[in-house]
Amino acid sequence: MTITRQKLHFASSTIGLDLDWKALSTIDLVSVATFQTSFVNTRGQQVTTMVHTPWASLAFAVAAITAFPAHPRLLSGGWLPPGFEQKCARFGRPCRPAATLAAHQ
Repeated sequence: MTITRQKLHFASSTIGLDLDWKALSTIDLVSVATFQTSFVNTRGQQVTTMVHTPWASLAFAVAAITAFPAHPRLLSGGWLPPGFEQKCARFGRPCRPAATLAAHQ
């Protein structure tokens, strides 16, 4: 799996998936390890898929910053694991709010 500011690319011996962030219709983080997204496929059909990966939170955040900067879960910090901001603060590394990240693209 490769995650960039433009897309997610996943390939295995049985399946391949390219998700261009700007081509997505929706995205949401449904669990710590799963995001759900919808898009129009090459046949013109609306498709909804769930991707289960330890990198789900990162994929959600990059996609939302790129294509959905006003996403409520992004702006509220709801994409972060519970207690993440407090752990960062304890180590002297404050977590920047997502609204600030989205504004600096």
